[in-house]
Amino acid sequence: MRWCFENHEGMPGRVPKISRSAYSMYYAGQKGVIFRSVGKFNQKKDGKKIAAAWKVLGEEEKQTYMDKIATLRDQHEADEEWWNEELKAWRDTRMMKLRSGVELDPLKRHSMGLEPLCECSKCGPLPPALPT
Repeated sequence: MRWCFENHEGMPGRVPKISRSAYSMYYAGQKGVIFRSVGKFNQKKDGKKIAAAWKVLGEEEKQTYMDKIATLRDQHEADEEWWNEELKAWRDTRMMKLRSGVELDPLKRHSMGLEPLCECSKCGPLPPALPT
């Protein structure tokens, strides 16, 4: 399995996920508050308390969470674009290294005692073998 890490060396890390809604962001924050104050979190009982508190919350307080989630979504989209550009650059660099004389045929690599090359969705397909 070590060969997989070697094949992915230098690959940019994935962009972290964000909350799906303003309520889920509020829920996560309140869950932390309850856990720090009580020392435990009961999903059934405390979850109902949080839901009731969200319903009572005024539009202005809810709007702050909606603004935060909108800002996070915009930032996430920008980060995704950056990640896609970085991944493309990494993939191009990897292809240049592979085209520079590395044996690409899996059977020949195995017979030579070399590790397999990764063809996962992030790495992309291998370049065609050069004629010898």
